[in-house]
Amino acid sequence: MRATIKDVAAKASVSIATVSHVLNGTRAIRPQTRQRVLTAIQELGYSQNQTARNLVRGKSTFLGLIVSDVRNPFFPEITAAFQDEALAHGMDALVLNTNYDPERTLNSVRRLMGLQVPGVAILTSQIDPSVISMLAEARIAAVYLDLGTVDHAISNIVVEYEHGIAEALDYLTKLGHRCIAYIGGPPHLPSAQRRRQAFIEKAQRLHLATPCVIDGDFTVSGGYAASAKLFSAHVPTAIVAGNDLTAIGILHRAYDTGLRVPEDLSVVGFDDILFARYTQPSLTTVAVKRTEIGKVAFEALWAMMSDANLTGREFRVGTRLVIRQSAKAPGASGAAQQSPLAQRDKASPRSDA
Repeated sequence: MRATIKDVAAKASVSIATVSHVLNGTRAIRPQTRQRVLTAIQELGYSQNQTARNLVRGKSTFLGLIVSDVRNPFFPEITAAFQDEALAHGMDALVLNTNYDPERTLNSVRRLMGLQVPGVAILTSQIDPSVISMLAEARIAAVYLDLGTVDHAISNIVVEYEHGIAEALDYLTKLGHRCIAYIGGPPHLPSAQRRRQAFIEKAQRLHLATPCVIDGDFTVSGGYAASAKLFSAHVPTAIVAGNDLTAIGILHRAYDTGLRVPEDLSVVGFDDILFARYTQPSLTTVAVKRTEIGKVAFEALWAMMSDANLTGREFRVGTRLVIRQSAKAPGASGAAQQSPLAQRDKASPRSDA
């Protein structure tokens, strides 16, 4: 039989109320008494029924954290930081994965509402519009990443993508690059749109040659395929990638094509995931403060949950360029090269005779 709070009280020779106060920290208990209760809990293997506890209290000690893809190395640091902050404030985090599916996001929100969570951090842009109004009407605090408009029960975290893209282009142009391409992410993602537009606008301000911009899918295979398409026509002296997974795909395609990085091609990524420092060569990239995103997401929820009016706020997270080994000054020509594939085909013409 599973031990009950009554069993703990009997073993520790205290009242059920005293056990409850020890468990919930709702009243100061003498150290000796508290230790007797904790010893009884350990010996009996007692654990609280959290669901029943939430029903009695009318609210939950859980917070929801919804992310696009737990396999994406962008999210582990965010998740860990959010969970650490939640635990430090006597809360727990339920992490749900949407796999970029708006329907799964909607279902995740409904599940969390059923658990009576007081707050949800939604760090994915794949959201059905009804989700935002649904949470606000239920007076559940919600924080979004690069998506929400600050309002009642709504806070928003803005990553300064524009600053990061500008830093990357400034760095490459100071090295002497003038022919710089961009391989980004899915055009339907707001974060991908912002990075893409930031690249185009900054390239225009720097009076660069008409930039080649290709949409990818923010994956290694997507970066490989997009750079293969780019190299089939010409090879720029540098490429800025919309994220590090894309940049890793570019590095692989460059190797397979016979291009040396950074001697023939400079590559700059975005995000500074853990793997970026271990590529060959190590990846110059724009770092996003992911631990800060996790902390800020919790801070935003905690502030709204502590405010009777659930007043929302906007939070900004900065970026910075991390210089490693994948970018250097271009060769003597300083201009776009003919594709090595095209050079090979020209040197060895096919005969259909």
